[in-house]
Formats: sequence, C-alpha cells, structure tokens
Amino acid sequence: MNINKLDLNLLVLMKVLYDCRSTTRAGEILHVSQPAISHALNRLRLALDDPLFERRGRRMVPTAKAERLVTAMTPALALLDSSLAQLHRFDPGQSNQRFVLGLNSAIENLLLPPLMSRLAQAAPRVTVTGQGISRESVIERLVGGEFDLAIDAATLVNDQIQQQLLLQSDYVVLGRQGHPLLAQSLSLSGYLAAKHVLVSRRAQGQGIEDHFLARHGHSRELSMRCQSHWTACQLAAGTDCLVTLPRLFFSQIQRLHAFSLADFPLPELKLEVYLYWHRSRGEDPANVWLREQILALIPAL
Repeated sequence: MNINKLDLNLLVLMKVLYDCRSTTRAGEILHVSQPAISHALNRLRLALDDPLFERRGRRMVPTAKAERLVTAMTPALALLDSSLAQLHRFDPGQSNQRFVLGLNSAIENLLLPPLMSRLAQAAPRVTVTGQGISRESVIERLVGGEFDLAIDAATLVNDQIQQQLLLQSDYVVLGRQGHPLLAQSLSLSGYLAAKHVLVSRRAQGQGIEDHFLARHGHSRELSMRCQSHWTACQLAAGTDCLVTLPRLFFSQIQRLHAFSLADFPLPELKLEVYLYWHRSRGEDPANVWLREQILALIPAL
C-alpha cells in the first residue's frame, strides 16, 4: 500500500496497542475514547488487510503481520519521538509537570526527602508522586506510561526498558541495644543460631539474604515476617530477633531506637539499586532532567 495514504496516528495507535495489549489501556494512554480506538483499529485493519490484533481473553494478541510491522516501524517512531522531544526543551523553573516514581517504601524514605528539598529550589512548581512498586507489574507500568521512572533492586530484563545503576550498599545486622550476639564482631555461626525478622512484600518465599545464604550452604530461622524495615526494627527493639538490612537504610532506622549493629558475616552480599525508564523516554528532556536530579543525590547518602 502507499504510506502517503496512511495516517501516522494509526501507526502510533498500533505501537501503543502492541505494547499494552489492551484497547482500554491504549485509550487511556492516548487520551482517546473507546469508540475512537475501535474506529481507528478498523481503519488500520482495512488499510493493511489484516486483523492485526485478535482478542484472547482480556488481551489483544498481535498477528504475525502486526509483529513484523511493529518490529520494522519501532525504530522510526522512536527517532521521530526523540526528534520532536528535542524541539521542546525542559525548563524546570517554569514547568508544572507531574512525575510519577515507582519505588518501595524503604527507597522512598531514603530518596524522596532529599529529592524534594532539591526540587523546591530548582523546580518549585514540579510535583513528584511516589507509588508502590510490584515486580510483577513494573515493566507493564513503565511501558504503559504510568511510571516515569522506577527504582528497584530487581533486575528487569526487557528490551523496552533502559536502566542505570543508582547505588550500592553492603548489609548490616541490627538488634536491640545490648544484644549479646552484637557485643563483638558477629560470627556466621552466631548469626545462623539467632532468630530473624524478614522484610518482604511477598506473602511467602525467601529474602535476598536467604538466597545468598543458601548458595553458601546455610539457612537461618525466620521468626517473623513483615513488609517494612521500620516495622522489623521495632520488632527487633523488643525481642532478641535480628534484622538484616542494607547499611544505607540504617540512617533512617536509627532515629527510632538505640540499636546494636554489626556487619553481615558474609561481606560479599551487596544491594544494587537501579533506575529504570521506558526507552521512549530515554531522550525526553524532562525525564533526563529528573534522572540527573536523582543521581546527584547519591554521593550525599
């Protein structure tokens, strides 16, 4: 067919629908009504002489022809998007843009206070919203445009997602003040003999520490499980349980109680936290600026 007869907006719709596999979500992303989405999809099907997307349950699954077309046109659309973005420079001092960050509560406690202090001077009208993150849906929410950025320790493997290492931290072991195991250097045998509080958003399964211990042939006894480091440390303050956490988080925690602290007995265990964004935002001036602001915070943490 002659490309001059094809509306560019239809190709954009095709790419968005391919990414999110939902006409409802595509309409939300493009700010278009469902009847308009259906009409545009019918125009595409007629123009390209192919169903393009077939409904299977709640998902719109691309046909083989749609797969080939999206693969071929994605670089061109990305280049066009990047070129247009460069035409609109981001002025943080005047912008009233709203950014949405996907991050867990521990990273939120660590990063949002200094970030907002920094933005209060450089970008007083910009707003930042932190939203809870689920590793099962973070890629979908980045692709769908719900998150401008995500910050997490998980490794996201997806060719649509770009990443940058944000920070690293070793681990420490925390217990109530005067805990006998923490009076001196904590041995591995002492650590394994103690009872522990696990911090995890999941209802079951092991933590990072447990997987690391298992690789070295060890296991520990989990006495309690909770969703936040704040809660875990309050539990430890009144019991003999130990909490293992990244050293970076301890500066916030120590304001709660006086704790005893020791290095994790296997120093190879490290936390790595990454900054993630959808590749379509890679050259977006506002997104680039926000990433720069976050990266600038790290040396002072």
